[in-house]
Formats: sequence, C-alpha cells, structure tokens
Amino acid sequence: MSNKKKEPFRKTLTDDFLNAIKSEELLSGAQKVVNSAVNVLEEEIAAGILAAKKIEKKIIDVEDIRSDPDDLMNRIRRDTHEAVDLFLDALSAISKQVGNLASSADKETNSKDKPVSETKKESTVTLLETEHPLKPGQLEVFKFTLFEDSEKSTRIKLQKSHLIGPNNRIINSRALKVIPKDFNLKAKEEKEIGIQLKLPKNALPGNYNAFISDANDNVINVLLKIEVI
Repeated sequence: MSNKKKEPFRKTLTDDFLNAIKSEELLSGAQKVVNSAVNVLEEEIAAGILAAKKIEKKIIDVEDIRSDPDDLMNRIRRDTHEAVDLFLDALSAISKQVGNLASSADKETNSKDKPVSETKKESTVTLLETEHPLKPGQLEVFKFTLFEDSEKSTRIKLQKSHLIGPNNRIINSRALKVIPKDFNLKAKEEKEIGIQLKLPKNALPGNYNAFISDANDNVINVLLKIEVI
C-alpha cells in the first residue's frame, strides 16, 4: 500500500464564485444581469463616441492630428479602444459562461425530478393440458416453471379458481392443490411449480378450465384444460 502526499487546498476567487451558485434561479438571474450590463455598456459607449466625434470635429483638425503616427495621443486612443474591446469581450464571455452554468443546472434539476422508469413485465398465459381424457376419481399432476429474470426478489402467492365445465358445471377448487403456492422467488432463480388434480368420483363428463394466477401481480397466468369422460 502506497501513501500519497496530499496537495494543500488553495481557495480561489473562482471557487467562491462557484460555491455561491446554489440554484438555477440565481444562475438565471446572474445571466440576465450580465447580459443587461453588456448591452447597456455597449449602447452608452456607442452614444458617447458619436457625441465626442461631433464635438471633436468642431474644435480641432482631426485629420492632421491622426496623420502623425508618432503622436502620443494617437497611441493612447488606439490602446484605449483595444482595452474597451477586451473589456466587452470579457463581459460577453462571462455572460455565456453563466448561461452555460444555468443550462447545466436546469438539466440536472429536471433529471432529478423525473421518476426512474421501471420496465414492466408482460402478462403471459401458460397452457397446461392432459394428453388423454381423465376419469372421475383419477389423480393427475401438472408442472410448470417460473423464472425471475430481474435483479430483485419477488413475492409469489398463487391462487386457484374452480374448474368450469359445459352448462356452467363446476368442479370445486378443492380438487386442485398448488405446490408451493406462497414463496419468494429470488433474482435469477428458477422454480418448478406442481399442480395436483384429484377429480371427485362424481365429476360429470365434459371439458373443464381452471386458472392459476398470482394474487400479487397479473404476470403469472396458467390455464389448466382437462377433459373428463
């Protein structure tokens, strides 16, 4: 294990400025203030330059003075104009940077407010049926498999319906036994479910249907089809 020496932390003016930005409202307001300041400054400078030029032409010979490249005042004038341009460019850059920060803060806030969407499982129906007709009093066992494909455990509570036949004939759900019927299905776990059918001795002939479903969710639906002769 190696030990690294930590560099001393130096707080700068930039750190203070960034720490002061705590909300999108502050960023948006700062952007508006800077933009307004730049616009007002440009307008005032432009108006001042026009007024000064008018007065200058009335008092002095402008062309004669500016024709001398070595004149000290000419150099000051050029340097002053460059300084003003640099100042305006700096203000514009600050305005754009504040705008970018405000936009980033707004996107981050919106992403936090949006709920995380969960992938919904599709409801499917599994069909279980016998290969041959059943007789009253006969015992038959059906099997199917459940698989939890998500990353979390799911509580399963299987429930059964009556067997419904022709002319609304009913074989009571007591004839069905689900094993197991109440359990936790762990992430990536596969579990075999058994359905035991014990037909009553007085069961009438016909085609019967029953449903096995999950009481906690509608994803699991098993259709049991049998024929009694």
